[in-house]
Amino acid sequence: MEIKTNMRWLKNYWWLAVVFFQLTAFAADSAWQRVVVIGASASGGFVLSEPFGGTNTTRCKLNYYLDAAIAVPHAPVKNFGTALFFLSPDALGAQEIAAATNSRPTLVIGVDFLFWFCYGDGRTDADRAQHFETGLKLLERIPCPLVVGDIPDASSATNTSIISMAQVPSETARRAANTRLKQWAAAHPQVTVVPLAEFMRDAKANAAIKLHGKTLPAGTTRALIQADGLHPNPRGAAVLSLGILDALTKTHPKFSAKEIHWDVNTVLNGGIKKASPRPPN
Repeated sequence: MEIKTNMRWLKNYWWLAVVFFQLTAFAADSAWQRVVVIGASASGGFVLSEPFGGTNTTRCKLNYYLDAAIAVPHAPVKNFGTALFFLSPDALGAQEIAAATNSRPTLVIGVDFLFWFCYGDGRTDADRAQHFETGLKLLERIPCPLVVGDIPDASSATNTSIISMAQVPSETARRAANTRLKQWAAAHPQVTVVPLAEFMRDAKANAAIKLHGKTLPAGTTRALIQADGLHPNPRGAAVLSLGILDALTKTHPKFSAKEIHWDVNTVLNGGIKKASPRPPN
């Protein structure tokens, strides 16, 4: 009887060892294994009524919705983004990239990393162009596939005082930054550019948004942006996450669209669940 019990235990142990080996091998090979988020307030989460953070702010963090969208085994998505990025883009950007690279990432997502390298301080268009180059140089330290967003027109957010007119680049400077970003990305094949400007434009206009072969109808998309006219709410974070992954899987062969949950409500509900604090045992 004891011999049979030992044999049964050995068979179960062997089966568990095989499963563990397979999962470990997949994790080692998976392009999704260690995803890291860097950037400013759209990445790190921001709600005007919670300037020092809170439950609603946590539910706007991009990593939870990326986590919910990635359908294959992976480590929890790390998020080094912060709403304080605007205070010192150069220093905080360098810190975020150092933290990201120390995490041995397989993918880095910085959809709003470059925003404050175009917006913010800058007396002239030339000043802004020079600062934008600083942001690009920082991103060149990323050793793996990288997703960045282009620069949106956020001038309407001055109506809610979330940003000031002095922080807004001219249209010429913003267009020049996006042209430069395209040139830079073309020289760095590991980079995917997400049309953040188009997403923001269409959402603010309440226009239709196309997403992986489906369309969010006109009249429903303004609800993706908070009342401040700049930051995504949880549903907006879910849609933005899927937009990021749509752009990535279209341009980078290592990342398969088959490995993504493309239903917005599935990603929204999954992300909120991941962002919600667990009750104590």
